[in-house]
Amino acid sequence: MKRSILKITATLLIASMAMSVAACSSNGGGSHSLSNNNKTGGSRSESRSGDKISSDDPWFDSNLLKVDIPVDGSRPLEYTYPRLAGVDDKYIVVLTSGYYKMPTGNDVDWNNFNYNDYAINVLSVLDRNSKDIVNSIDLTKDLPKNGYIDSASYTDGKITTRCTTYDDATYSMSTTETDIDPISGNVLDKRDLGNDEEDNSSIERTFKVGEYKIDTSINWDNNDNAYYVLYITDPNGDRDKVKLKETGVNIYDIPLILSVGNDKAIIPARTENDTKYYELDLKNGSVDPANEKEYNWLDFDSIYNSFTAPDGTIYFTTSIGISKIDLKNKRTEEIFNYSWCGVNRSIINSLELVECTDDGFVLAGENYAYNPYQNSSVSDFIIVEFNKASKNPNAGKKILEMYSAYGSVNKEIGDAIIQFNENSKDYFIEVTDRYSNDSNYDYSNINSEDDWENLSNKINAEMSNALAMDIMNGEGPDILLNTSDLGQLNNTNYLVDLSPYIGNLDSGKYFTNVLEEAKVDGNLYQFPFCFTIEGIHTDAKYAGASGVGFTTKEYEKFLNETLNGTDVIPAGQAIYFTKLFNNMSEKFIVDGKADFSSAEFEQLAEYVKDNVQLNSKSWDEMYNYDDVVTDVSYGVGTTVFKGDYSYSEDKAVFCTTYGISNYFSNMVQYQGTNTILGIPSTDGRGPRIAPYFSIAVSAQAENVDACGEFVKLLLSDDVQKSLALSDNFVLSREAFREAGKVAVEYYNGEGGDYMVAYDPKTGMPVDNSRLTFSEKNIDDMEKIIDSCSGMNSSDASINLILIEEMQPYFLGQKDLKNVATVAQDRVQKVLDERG
Repeated sequence: MKRSILKITATLLIASMAMSVAACSSNGGGSHSLSNNNKTGGSRSESRSGDKISSDDPWFDSNLLKVDIPVDGSRPLEYTYPRLAGVDDKYIVVLTSGYYKMPTGNDVDWNNFNYNDYAINVLSVLDRNSKDIVNSIDLTKDLPKNGYIDSASYTDGKITTRCTTYDDATYSMSTTETDIDPISGNVLDKRDLGNDEEDNSSIERTFKVGEYKIDTSINWDNNDNAYYVLYITDPNGDRDKVKLKETGVNIYDIPLILSVGNDKAIIPARTENDTKYYELDLKNGSVDPANEKEYNWLDFDSIYNSFTAPDGTIYFTTSIGISKIDLKNKRTEEIFNYSWCGVNRSIINSLELVECTDDGFVLAGENYAYNPYQNSSVSDFIIVEFNKASKNPNAGKKILEMYSAYGSVNKEIGDAIIQFNENSKDYFIEVTDRYSNDSNYDYSNINSEDDWENLSNKINAEMSNALAMDIMNGEGPDILLNTSDLGQLNNTNYLVDLSPYIGNLDSGKYFTNVLEEAKVDGNLYQFPFCFTIEGIHTDAKYAGASGVGFTTKEYEKFLNETLNGTDVIPAGQAIYFTKLFNNMSEKFIVDGKADFSSAEFEQLAEYVKDNVQLNSKSWDEMYNYDDVVTDVSYGVGTTVFKGDYSYSEDKAVFCTTYGISNYFSNMVQYQGTNTILGIPSTDGRGPRIAPYFSIAVSAQAENVDACGEFVKLLLSDDVQKSLALSDNFVLSREAFREAGKVAVEYYNGEGGDYMVAYDPKTGMPVDNSRLTFSEKNIDDMEKIIDSCSGMNSSDASINLILIEEMQPYFLGQKDLKNVATVAQDRVQKVLDERG
């Protein structure tokens, strides 16, 4: 990142930050810097952009092995789920659960059906050095009819399985633990744990703490408070049970256990608000509060799973690599970044640490290859060995830093990064997550669309400010992945226009309207190479005169007559207004100038005041409401989840459509619906696109042209086709139609069982609700994409101002001209101070 910007620019931006978040509620996370954190969890807080890689910089050679799971190849599979049971210097043990395909239909005697005739529960024992399977143990053959394998662990040279059985007569559960020799398969010991509810809970994690083994299990008391049970096995094999429970505290996770010597351990426990620390005496099982100041330097929210080496060193995985804990000096040290190897980070960032030193390590776990157009869900178990190379093969290249929330990239982006790094002679892309900091916010009180939108705006405003500040100071990332929610950045001071790198695409081959609608003041700041569609899924006959959306008058009629007064957009007035405002933002903010005096602004405000509820209903209320149900859907980038769609009777649904399957599903659920229309506007415009994957390049990037070369890779035929076949909307019409044909064939065949309507009141499938799909449905979806008008890339800071300033108008306390003038002035000041 270039560092030549005058400091006065950053000073002005600080004033802008203070003003733009002034409308935030004082409740919640408070004001803080997202780019700096006093806690350490392995993630780097400084930019490495522009740093030249030396031959001594770490690089790890890798060897990836896929383990063949021993199942009956003659039987079709429903799904398999392999997971690591444990490892030592002799063996690696894998437990694979799953099912072969079961019969369907009314001919099956389900009352006497034995599911275990189709169950898969097999232990694979691999030689630690050769990685060959030296023994397979079938656990299913000894299962009772109502029994299932809950878990398996491998420690101290023996495999321990837990089998839970349901008793039809007493309606109770009981659990049995069995110790098995890994090579002979012989039973070494068997223990009946009885029907105590705590002892029947699943073992979540197993830790080695010195000579002790600790199994952890989460439980809930009668007041639904979460707590943990620790099963401590001492060096003699004796087992003790300890409860980690505190009145008024919900404990949701124990990510690791720290050995501090003298048969003592520190337990960091995640609660709903923070991390609490307890000292455990391993000898007598006592638990006491620990001195939090001694350990709160550790950011446990960033710790995924841990491994304790024989010398007591604790290594742990994070979203971007592997770090180790230095308890003596109260710090963590990154020993591996997922960018420092040639393996796709989307594969390895979900694996577990099997073995680790500073110079080499082993990761292992499930590799799930998602295919939405097949019924079986078969996962591979992979083992990846890493060894530190004698020199870095990328020496001499300069680093381009890519920001991604939580360091997450999907397969296609990961492959593109590897391709770029292998082919570029001068640059190397390294991924960072140093702005992912929404864990500072309290989500426990979020219970409505308004609650979520207000918090989301606050998070996005602070994220935008942190990124903008660092970009202006020359300390931000070069490439930004999935930041389309951060509309503040759509400015030439922060981002570059990517149009020259995309070129003039053929509208017959690409959805060029998507790119045009993504532009702000003529510039393509966020490149939406994969996108979703936001709008109202309904019957085309309800559309207004434009054929693709509604004017406010047309929607008012649709609301009162077709929807019987129950709006499918579940927001309250202030949030609702920001949705309509952002849908037409190009009318109100042009080239950095705000104008809220127009007839369009007045029309939107009056519609909201006259037709929208003051506050959104709570999600609890909506779930219990006869006519309207709100669902929770998942998003990307800085938005983790969002309760953003509901349905009214069976006439319409306000939704985000993620792919062709989603479109087909809504057609089935809302029989007779076939289009997606825009939300109310003054001109009846169509639905909006919302990037599912987007890319942006900093205006201060180390080398904009090099970043542009990476952007081009995301438009390649291979990337577009792979994304489309993962049930996403993409820019390539050919890839879109090819995937659409695969979807039509699948849902007209074996996938048809997934395409049934459900009664919203009973939750039961509706008979004879299946539809037959055809290429015409693909044509209809293509027309919907062509009808999209605008991209959802709202400016959270402006949203916060509008929410605060428009409220008195909606409450009848002030006239529109007054509040519009104040809102315009505040927004203009923010825009001016950004430059």
